[in-house]
Amino acid sequence: MDKKFLKYALGATLIVVIYFILAPYFAGDKIVDAVAFEVGPVSVRWYGMLIALSILIGYFVVVRSLAGSRNLNADLLLNVVIWGLVGGIVGARLMFVILKWPLYIDNLAEIVLITQGGLSIHGAILGGALTTLWATKIYKLDFKKVADVFVPAIILGQAIGRFGNFFNQEAFGGPTNLPWKMYVSPQSRPLGLEEFTHFHPTFLYEAVGSFIIFFILLRLLKLRLKDGGVLAWYLILYSSLRFAVEFVRIDSDHWWFLTIAQWASLAIIALSVWWLRQKSPLNQFKNRDE
Repeated sequence: MDKKFLKYALGATLIVVIYFILAPYFAGDKIVDAVAFEVGPVSVRWYGMLIALSILIGYFVVVRSLAGSRNLNADLLLNVVIWGLVGGIVGARLMFVILKWPLYIDNLAEIVLITQGGLSIHGAILGGALTTLWATKIYKLDFKKVADVFVPAIILGQAIGRFGNFFNQEAFGGPTNLPWKMYVSPQSRPLGLEEFTHFHPTFLYEAVGSFIIFFILLRLLKLRLKDGGVLAWYLILYSSLRFAVEFVRIDSDHWWFLTIAQWASLAIIALSVWWLRQKSPLNQFKNRDE
């Protein structure tokens, strides 16, 4: 059987399965439970499980298979991955807590409860980038090469992780009657919008967009861009996606006429485009004899 056909068939099957799983929850026929299962007094939440799943798939399926494209040792990269994860998780939580400080000022113990939600993607990118940069220097690796291999895994992890927002009933958009509207339980509805039952599933918008970006990045890796080029395109594409989705979300903090996430996205896009322009169009690709 043709491998390309098999990939498309598996992808289509996955989409159908996800649809039939989510459909009754979107309609309100079933109520979402943030807890996947319980082991004695310990509750294991979907959010934490999906983060763990995205990490495992990101490294063992994506990073290990792509390491050879940049002549990197997959086993050595595991050390860098661990440091990047630590920095990413700390950065994600720290950024979220800073932006939502009034929620935590009287509940400091809740700051460490990351499995219940409350992570900032931009904080994760910043924290993960800094610790990855540090780790590549320790292990004498080229940061740009490592980043090019990491970003497809990162965006795939973001796509998977967004479903954690669904189970937590958070990060959704405004009320809507569109066919793909999502039912939100009364206790999770925003103040002032309690009378509305269905909202924009912005987690799904970002998840679908992230999956598309994942395949674009895989294609860019094959084009032999200069080291760091795939990283730059990841930052541009994801930031553009996030900028667009923010117009629909209703839980974001604003500054002036845009959300803070949109300002951050614009800054990242500008810096990434500037970096790419330093590599003139004729110098974007590696020489054939490299």
